[in-house]
Amino acid sequence: AAIVTAILIGDRAGLSDAVERRLQEAGTFHVIAISGGNVALLTAMCFAAARMCFRSPRTVSFVTIVAVAAYCWIVGADASVARAVAAAILYLALGMAGLRPPPVTVLRVAAIAMVAADPLTVLDIGAWLSFAATLGIVSYGSRWMTRVFGPPARGIGHGIVRVIGGLIVATIAAETVLLPVTVAAFSRVSLAGVVLNLVAIPAMAVVQIAGFAVVSLAGIWPPLASGAATIATLAARGLLSSCALVDFCPWLSWRVPPAGPGWVAGYYVGLLCVAAATSHRLRTIATAICALCLIVIVTAPFLPAAQPAAGRLRITMVDVGQGEALLLQAPGGHALLVDTGGTPGPFDIGGRVVTPAVWALGVRRLDWLALSHGDRDHVGGASSVLRDLNPGEIWEGVPVPRDPDRAELVALTEQLRVPWRTVLAGARLTLGPVVVESTHPPAPEWERQRVRNDDSIVLRVTYGAVDFWLTGDAGTEFERTMLHGDPEPRLRVLKVGHHGSRTATASLLVDALRPQIALISAGRGNLFGHPSPDVVSRLERAGARIFRTDLDGAIAVETDGVSVRVSTVSGKVWSAALAGVVGGPP
Repeated sequence: AAIVTAILIGDRAGLSDAVERRLQEAGTFHVIAISGGNVALLTAMCFAAARMCFRSPRTVSFVTIVAVAAYCWIVGADASVARAVAAAILYLALGMAGLRPPPVTVLRVAAIAMVAADPLTVLDIGAWLSFAATLGIVSYGSRWMTRVFGPPARGIGHGIVRVIGGLIVATIAAETVLLPVTVAAFSRVSLAGVVLNLVAIPAMAVVQIAGFAVVSLAGIWPPLASGAATIATLAARGLLSSCALVDFCPWLSWRVPPAGPGWVAGYYVGLLCVAAATSHRLRTIATAICALCLIVIVTAPFLPAAQPAAGRLRITMVDVGQGEALLLQAPGGHALLVDTGGTPGPFDIGGRVVTPAVWALGVRRLDWLALSHGDRDHVGGASSVLRDLNPGEIWEGVPVPRDPDRAELVALTEQLRVPWRTVLAGARLTLGPVVVESTHPPAPEWERQRVRNDDSIVLRVTYGAVDFWLTGDAGTEFERTMLHGDPEPRLRVLKVGHHGSRTATASLLVDALRPQIALISAGRGNLFGHPSPDVVSRLERAGARIFRTDLDGAIAVETDGVSVRVSTVSGKVWSAALAGVVGGPP
């Protein structure tokens, strides 16, 4: 039912996260997003139905235009829907005037009309994807079909071959223009779609036709509507079952960092030169340029030069809304990610936010992934991070064997062959001059039945005269161990516990650490009221400079072991050393 609803009216609220992810990996997600194929099929159905009711061709076209426009009003004028509906209406309207415009001309006029109606369309990724796919099909599809299969001929066998070949050629033609855009927007390459579209597109057509039959007949002819529903169910199951190809051949789909705008621009310039070249030599050179750029785009061998400078430690608090994720980059190049964010709902915070942020910071693979504890806002993005960043080891504190999120992650790590390690108080990791020490939790006295904030891993990261305290959601159980402060003068950066909740960061902890810098990860306008005004006041009275993701965006803290520099996405820059503040605006 969820798939039928998505294909009929574009409402994907009923689809589970797992179904959406499988369709994305298989490269067939486009079939459940209303686009040109859906509108073309609807237009053909309405046109055929109108021809059975009216004799005048102009009346048939007019009725079809009204029906298609009404459908656009019902489902909403997203970029792909608006593009397809505008093209259909334009084609039918010109047909009423006795004209038959070339497809590229229709596409060009539709683009001009959409931009004139809403100039912000040029920034809509949906519009880019829709126009790019259609441009590839109308520019290259028919030309390639003629070269490969020759002109149309009579015969059922030849017709079947041309239909199958047309699906393959149309997919390849669309991907030729679309691939760099999809990689830049979604960081995914899927070759499986070239094959799976042979199943997915016919299945989508069957679901759409049968779904319309269910909607039309449910109130007047229930037995026939029930039969149509059965057909739609079988087609939807076939669509999902086809995704199993990626399970058997995982190399057909992979995630990749964006290669950079220069390579994308080079690819499209080469593609234009291939189409415009008048000599075989120029066409060969342009094709070679396209091939080189495409190889770089789908493999991204060059990451941004965003590693910290030599001899510096950097900890970045990624803005994941009401959650938490911190990346530690040691001077020797090692990378430790603490937590992965996460929120309820279909949005994949790990794949859409955490992984791109880690890539942008110059890290392709994690050495360690530490999960402070099992709350969803700390581990909700872990599945995608595991697949994308392939950590060498996963750390957890007190295990909760019955927790379903943990069980899912354990199954995934067994599939990916990533080892787990229990990290309790006293565990220690030395990365050259940097020491990572676990100060909490102690060994549990009983098996946990549920996730507890006070079981969070607390890491103390020491580099020279600078300490970072990464506290997860730990509260009073951990803070009671901080009875005495360290008398040695040090620069201390405190990751405030539990997003600034009043259940953590009590006066005992603040008095013991006396942090100069406090980092808070919280979502803007969150329903919990984090950070608590009491906690903020307590830190300000202690002299701590506070940085918050809800106000400042992502926060990067770099140190050479003597001084600390803080910078935020919002533009704040602040520096400090043991002697006090050494620069930066308030």
